[in-house]
Amino acid sequence: MKRNIKGTFNRVPNGSFLRKSRIQADFPEDWFQISGNKESSWRFKSEPKDVPVLEIVNTTAIRAGIIQKPEASLCIGSVKEWLIKIILKADRPKTQAYLRIYPISQQGDVSMPWEYCFGVGLEQEQIKQVIGAGYDVDCLRLEIGILGPGSLYIYQIIAYSLSPNCMKRLVKNTKETLHIKSIQTIGEIIKPIQLAAPIPLKIPVNVQANVNADVRNLTPVRDKVQIFGNNQVPIATSVSGRVQVEISGHGFYESLEEVTASETMSSTITRDISSLLRCSFAVCNFGSHLAYVHAELSPDGIHWTVEDNPLEVVSGKLVIISPKKFLRYTRLSYKAVNLTLLRIWVQAQN
Repeated sequence: MKRNIKGTFNRVPNGSFLRKSRIQADFPEDWFQISGNKESSWRFKSEPKDVPVLEIVNTTAIRAGIIQKPEASLCIGSVKEWLIKIILKADRPKTQAYLRIYPISQQGDVSMPWEYCFGVGLEQEQIKQVIGAGYDVDCLRLEIGILGPGSLYIYQIIAYSLSPNCMKRLVKNTKETLHIKSIQTIGEIIKPIQLAAPIPLKIPVNVQANVNADVRNLTPVRDKVQIFGNNQVPIATSVSGRVQVEISGHGFYESLEEVTASETMSSTITRDISSLLRCSFAVCNFGSHLAYVHAELSPDGIHWTVEDNPLEVVSGKLVIISPKKFLRYTRLSYKAVNLTLLRIWVQAQN
């Protein structure tokens, strides 16, 4: 357990669920329901003598959770290092919970979320995650919920701002992140451009000026100019003056879900693949019953169409599904003749 940080306080609006919503009955202020289906339920318990708690009961949906209202997002400003804490418990051992963080720029653009998945047990526990935001991130919108069937009890959602030195100590202390079982993320990672070592640039310079002094004529051989970037590294150019840059490798992205297929058709998490060149699903049947899967595409995340005929996934076998057509959103639908465990990978290249 980490000691309390002096001078810090919770920056998440209504992160302790102390205020009821004035619009939505029996729900905390500054929070919305997200995902789930008609069989999922959210119960807010806020009796005066009890600790407020939000219970999420999920049965058949892939995930069900809560998300901050846009105006209640965590404003980080110039402080880019944060410690996120969640106090929660479940109704059964090894229940899978998740944390999604949506970075929002100053212009209001929302990037693909950072996704974290962790196991929760029967006892109330505290999950911690240290994050560092980019210079262009102005706000963070938090989403917390449960993956798969079960009940999740959320007591508090806390965010502390950290100094860079404090963040380094937390990252080095691996015991602080033992609650995190895996990290699921898919999104565009911008790789830095590797620049050459400092070299002089032979650029001819023509100068015209009116001065009251003796100014010698500048020549390309004797007089040189260096142009530096943000990291004090000179920009390398060719003999003809063209900028030389080196881009190494390509982006690789991976996400993993484990689901239980039944006779009811279900689907995986919806993913935005607009920035990815190639994206494929891999499905392995770890159960003992036959399963059927097929890819679905959508232009808006609401209206869906089937990519192709369902594929059979027999017990112990692995199948690969690569969508041939392109739309912005994709997901995988699945069902089985009886309950069977499926492991679904999503792998992509940019």
